[in-house]
Amino acid sequence: MGNQTLSTNNKIDNKKKYFIVFICMFLQAVPYSIAQNIQPLFVPYVIKQFGFSLAGFSLIFTCGAIASAIFSPVLGNVFEKVNIKLLFLVGATLSAVGFMGFGFSHNLAQFYVLAAMQKVGCLLFSGIGVPYLINSWFPKEGRGKALGIAFSGGSIGNVFLQQITSQMLASRGVTYSYIFFGVLALVCSLPIVMIFVRLPKAGEVEVVEENEAEEVQTSGFEGLGAKATKQNKYFWLFSIGYAIIAVSISALSTQYATYFTGELGLSATLVGTLGSVFAAFCLIGNVSGGALFDKIGTLKTMTISMLLQGVAIVALIFCAKVPALAFLFSIAYGLNVYSYMSAPAFMATDVFGKKESSKIFGTISLLFALGYAFGSTLVGMIVDKVGFGAAWIVMLGCVVVGYTLLLGSIKKVKEQYAEMEVEI
Repeated sequence: MGNQTLSTNNKIDNKKKYFIVFICMFLQAVPYSIAQNIQPLFVPYVIKQFGFSLAGFSLIFTCGAIASAIFSPVLGNVFEKVNIKLLFLVGATLSAVGFMGFGFSHNLAQFYVLAAMQKVGCLLFSGIGVPYLINSWFPKEGRGKALGIAFSGGSIGNVFLQQITSQMLASRGVTYSYIFFGVLALVCSLPIVMIFVRLPKAGEVEVVEENEAEEVQTSGFEGLGAKATKQNKYFWLFSIGYAIIAVSISALSTQYATYFTGELGLSATLVGTLGSVFAAFCLIGNVSGGALFDKIGTLKTMTISMLLQGVAIVALIFCAKVPALAFLFSIAYGLNVYSYMSAPAFMATDVFGKKESSKIFGTISLLFALGYAFGSTLVGMIVDKVGFGAAWIVMLGCVVVGYTLLLGSIKKVKEQYAEMEVEI
């Protein structure tokens, strides 16, 4: 009888836990996708309407990335002290109102401020908020799976939003589209957060027992801790390499729509279709990337990432002559989404160990954010002077240099730790 009651309680708890995963998935699908995934589609229309240079307007992505780098450590500590529902409400409101505000902006300074505000909002309800919420509901098992499902919502939402946004921009223009999507994000997020977002109550989820916690802490690769790790030159070569890779990731993520629309003259329908294909393969990439990390390790998985990103850029270079290669870009770059979604957290632990991995991860994320901040602006400057062809070649160079440093450092660090284990 007792076992039957326990089984029933576990089923109820599982339903609650996975309902929270669904809520996070929905928040990623609508308000997050609006805030982060459709902005590149606006770029060619905004610079045409206001006469901004591509480099000038591309600084909105830089401002957002810098705001993320500055506020991430601060906001991470806030979650331990402030009610999570309030933090999600503030984040969703900042993000949605910021996007809506783009529709009333007329100069670059206004766009920059709103981009930073919007990014901080996304950090609260998505970048930091979703992992914190999932970790609270999955303290022992299923955390990775739950996070993967939750973040896949962004890819699912993007499949539909790419088409809708492309058609709306072509038919209704920039101002209407910004306001419409800002209002949509607000309407879809606030009621959901107010009603459903919460932390588990005492005894509502399975908690790691003390003896189990000790077992978890002593199993697996422990590492040397943040201080010793940061004294290793290969840690910094790893981080610098990843920052250089981030330059390329930023460029591809933010400038593809401008290239397809302004340079190649593709129709709004086709650009929307390419965006939807990209989003669909992001869904596959998020799931398969995590599986690859578990099965074949960081070195081989990131080598595959290098090949995918290289193929994506080569496709961009040659699709000026063979437009069908634009689909190859969407497929390859979509599959490579794990390189900047799940990879940072996984690599921090797998390569440098579990000891103080959050501090190590924070440093890696900071350098990645700085590289990402520089990418879109760099491409804009190159395009304004010599065109997209040269910009994509420079990005291909970033891939070669960045992955050479990253993969070489991973190999060296693992060799160092292997030697230490032999000596012990």
